[in-house]
Amino acid sequence: MRWLLALIAGTAIPFSFAPFDLWQLAFVGSGCLFALIYDQAPARAWRLGWVFALPYFAIGVHWVYNSLHDFGAAAPPVAVGMTVLFVLVMTLFPALACWITARLRKQLHHPLLACLLFASAWSVSELLRGWLFGGFPWLLLGYSQTDSLFSAFAPSVGVYGISWLMVLVSAAMALLFCSWVPQLNSIVTFGSSGSPRGTRALLASVAALVVLSAVLTLPIEYTVAKTSTLRFRLVQGNIPQEMKFSEQRLLNSLQTYTQLSEENVEGVDVVIWPETAIPTTYARVEQALEPFVSRMDSQGVEVLSGGFHRDGDDIFNAFRQLGGDKALYTKRHLVPFGEYMPFRFVLDFVSQFVIIPMSDLTRGTGPANLLDIKGEKLGISICYEDVFGEEMAVSFPGATVLVNISNDAWFGNMPAPQQHQQIARMRSQEFQRELLRVTNTGITSAIDYRGRLRTSIEHNTQGIVDVDVVPRTGMTPYARWRNWPVIVLSVMILLLAGLRARQLRTTDASR
Repeated sequence: MRWLLALIAGTAIPFSFAPFDLWQLAFVGSGCLFALIYDQAPARAWRLGWVFALPYFAIGVHWVYNSLHDFGAAAPPVAVGMTVLFVLVMTLFPALACWITARLRKQLHHPLLACLLFASAWSVSELLRGWLFGGFPWLLLGYSQTDSLFSAFAPSVGVYGISWLMVLVSAAMALLFCSWVPQLNSIVTFGSSGSPRGTRALLASVAALVVLSAVLTLPIEYTVAKTSTLRFRLVQGNIPQEMKFSEQRLLNSLQTYTQLSEENVEGVDVVIWPETAIPTTYARVEQALEPFVSRMDSQGVEVLSGGFHRDGDDIFNAFRQLGGDKALYTKRHLVPFGEYMPFRFVLDFVSQFVIIPMSDLTRGTGPANLLDIKGEKLGISICYEDVFGEEMAVSFPGATVLVNISNDAWFGNMPAPQQHQQIARMRSQEFQRELLRVTNTGITSAIDYRGRLRTSIEHNTQGIVDVDVVPRTGMTPYARWRNWPVIVLSVMILLLAGLRARQLRTTDASR
């Protein structure tokens, strides 16, 4: 029954994220996992955590197969094998959190301390997942809460802090539920922690305090709106990925973007094209685009586009101003296997099976990712970079508007574009800035400083959307402190629990 419940709980988690948005399932799933491992030995807790994590990631990131097979030209067996390997690596992190919890819980005699331990172990596992080997912080539990009351914590503690608070509350509620149901009493023993009634009251009080804190925090604004506005045009060309890098279709693609950009352009200040809208180096198309850029300059319209920048032998995934000063940003956090080959001395053979254009790029360097356009500083991220909030924080306090350009065409008709948009919404909540997402095939969208969707262009649709954006100044606590509060708190709790466990083992050995 435990294995089945762990499998069901893990299956529920992916449906808490976009496009399903059943955020309550994140609490149910994580709480169920905690109850299942509460009285288990470390090895068994590890296995339960692994069973939980298997459907969590197999369902949540199965779109990796489409990226490898449909657009990376990998043969089905190769794509399946790489996807399975990727999922199996991801399952190690929740399993690790369960092992740590079971290893240290028996030395913490109060159930509330066990809840704090599980929240800290879970957060550390997510932080490791977002850091090791370049990081893959996709489907962090906190992302499921962009539309819930817990999103109020985003400007203060970020997505990892939301995960910590969620797990704390779900663990406390799981213990309360088990203690109230006679058939589940054997799972939870309050032992020498005091009277069961007092322990229940404390667990309920902690959960209520977290919820009350969210209610009180929700109205707080850490940033201030400026009096000026800028009108942006977001252009979604909807060029199919399989045609995007075709030499014959390059001019047709550019013509699509220029026509959409010039359509009733009066009143527009800035036009933005998506990542690799120019699927070659800027230098190669500069002459072809010169008449268009001149016409836009004469109307006072800035055009910014994703493309590739060459500097000697180095090629960068970039975002550039086509006219004016040709301000340039080069992507700093590259996607493993998609934009560079990690551990090339070992894994270079993979490139024989997966063929991705422009997949041997150079990592960008330099100062903060800001472009000075129309008197405002735009904080730029390209595609996968917006998954790393701690890296985007270098844009502040300078950035007044956030811009993310992406090529989500790699995901096909999978949930990944909706998941990616949800991640972008969390970034706007963390920094309290309006964020503009411009993608090749969708979803292009404008997100307000509270993470609410203002307008969008649907997936697999060609079109434009004009949006008036109010720049904002100031810094949120998260922009200032990033993930350090969560890291310090979680590590301290784990260290204290570890020291306590060692002390008890020493005491037992001396008897």
